Amino acid sequence: MTANQVAGWYNDPTGRYLNRYWDGMRWTDSVNSGGANSVDPIAAADATTPPAPGTAAQGAAPAQPSVSVTAESGSGGGRSMLGPIMAVLAVVVAILIVIAVTSNSDDDDSTPTDTTQAPAPTEAPETTTGG
Repeated sequence: MTANQVAGWYNDPTGRYLNRYWDGMRWTDSVNSGGANSVDPIAAADATTPPAPGTAAQGAAPAQPSVSVTAESGSGGGRSMLGPIMAVLAVVVAILIVIAVTSNSDDDDSTPTDTTQAPAPTEAPETTTGG
């Protein structure tokens, strides 16, 4: 490995930005133009071509990119959480449906019964005439 292949900012080989970050093995998606860092994907074919000699960023180098994560196809990393989330959501909905159906069927099957009895009729006291 030559000195110009160490990790750092170099002239962007695509020419779209002022600088692009070389992590020591490949070009990353981190780019810089005029002090503003941003992200710009690079074609896989161009990603491993090392920086040309003398193309290191001159003067005050841009800040090192904070994250340079690249998902490789077939690596199994970065799997989507959408599947497990949807499965949990389906189970929750199914439970709510069972609860709703069960509580409604209890209300429909029970017929209101009046367990209170009317008081027994009472007779009015006889009135007597005094005499």
